[in-house]
Amino acid sequence: MEEMDIINILENLVDEEFKKFKWHLKNEKVDDIEPIHVHVLSRAEREEVVDLMVQKYQLSGAVGVMTNVLKKISRNDLVTKISKMESGPAAGPCRVPPGVPACRNTAEDKLKTVRSQFIDRVSVPVVYKLLDHLLDGGMINEGEMEVIGGTGNRADKARAVIDTVRRKGPAASSVLISALREVDPCLSKELNLM
Repeated sequence: MEEMDIINILENLVDEEFKKFKWHLKNEKVDDIEPIHVHVLSRAEREEVVDLMVQKYQLSGAVGVMTNVLKKISRNDLVTKISKMESGPAAGPCRVPPGVPACRNTAEDKLKTVRSQFIDRVSVPVVYKLLDHLLDGGMINEGEMEVIGGTGNRADKARAVIDTVRRKGPAASSVLISALREVDPCLSKELNLM
């Protein structure tokens, strides 16, 4: 299974089921790996939840966790679908031969792709709102917020936000994408981050 397969499974959940899925997910501990923090999950959309699960549990662990949670919310039809996908033939655009790097579409990759456009288009008020969301989500600390806020002009602030977040990994990248969707849906749509 690939990340897109997991996203496709989650697309089958109606909003109320997805809320329950996230509620159960905050309690899923695998071996010594702690669950995903509730404040990170609270605003996360389906793609971001997948990024968070893969970052936390790796791909195979994420599939196992998703299966457990789907059982808890009585979506055994999707559990069956996962089983068939895992045992079925390899197919799809992201399947690659051994030794060739797998294609990815993580939140980090999405931000890397739109970095220049983000820097060119984001406004200062939106940058400050994004910083607030990142601070609230525990993705940056107050010192980082002050440094970025005190950075030169608009483009420098935007550059500092996106580069700081990308360096922090998929969870921070997912929070930034989610925050941008909320704060500036027009820009988010222009950057294909919806």
